[in-house]
Amino acid sequence: MAEDDKDDKKKKVKGDDVVDLSSRIGARPTPTGDAPAKPTPPPEPPVTRLDGPIPSAPRPRRLQAREDKEQGAMIQKAMIEETSTPEPAIPSPRTAPGPGETDLVVTPLPTADDWHRFELALRKVRGVGQLRTEYYRHGVLKVRVSYQGTDRLATALRAGVPGYRVRVIGEDRATLQILVTSESDERRPG
Repeated sequence: MAEDDKDDKKKKVKGDDVVDLSSRIGARPTPTGDAPAKPTPPPEPPVTRLDGPIPSAPRPRRLQAREDKEQGAMIQKAMIEETSTPEPAIPSPRTAPGPGETDLVVTPLPTADDWHRFELALRKVRGVGQLRTEYYRHGVLKVRVSYQGTDRLATALRAGVPGYRVRVIGEDRATLQILVTSESDERRPG
């Protein structure tokens, strides 16, 4: 025991105090001599100003486009082909009306149901034979009509498309353009 006393005396001489090992094993050291500190309250969120700028999402950054070697080669090839002799035009399936046929361009027929109803009414006109629809786009119908009658087709259409009032807006040797309104449209206000 005498040796232990000698070690204690050496420690006191050097000025060493008791070593707290709790911090080395994971425990939190307590401050010596002071009372335990109160935890600091979390900071308050900033007050939102109603007259300030409106927050917005950050804009995406644009990345610089890199030239792709294959794409550059394809562009060069297309430019070379473009300057060479052009290919012959693709033959169109549309032909001019034959004898006894007229192209009839009808507008406005806003829905496919209106188009169908008008075609059914057109078949009832005296002298109208075969109907062949060329196209229907954006309320415009183009029909190839075979017509055999004593009067012109425009006169026959003004007089006799059941359920429709017809107004001719253009006519030439092979084409007839008309505006149609159904009788049910005339009865509706607006």
